[in-house]
Amino acid sequence: MDIFTKTKRSDIMSRVKSSKTDIEAHLTKCIKVFWGTERYRKNVKNLPGKPDIVFPKSKIAIFADGDFWHGKDFQHWVGKVPPFWKVKIAANIERDKKQNRILKKQGYKVVRFWGSFIKKHPEKVTSKVSRLIK
Repeated sequence: MDIFTKTKRSDIMSRVKSSKTDIEAHLTKCIKVFWGTERYRKNVKNLPGKPDIVFPKSKIAIFADGDFWHGKDFQHWVGKVPPFWKVKIAANIERDKKQNRILKKQGYKVVRFWGSFIKKHPEKVTSKVSRLIK
């Protein structure tokens, strides 16, 4: 049971950004070094899950996943959230897995980075993307 009315919850959720987030900006900084080597596109709407960054030539789809929304370490804190969020986040996790499978069937290499990881380890993000491009 949600503590907010349907209208209030809708208003709150409408303010949650799906693109141009701070973790997406951090990710973009990490991969800008590849601009001279290979072009990339942001928030590609015609691919499953609308990847945050896509390298079309190398067929790499990159997602910058928010820790809460995509369930980082979900099994450790699932008991601390109301049922509404358990269902919502569990569905997000399953949706992400499905999108990964579809993209892989289309020939994409799929990589997902947690928002906290992107912020703490930008050099590791850049290194991983570099290995995928080569």
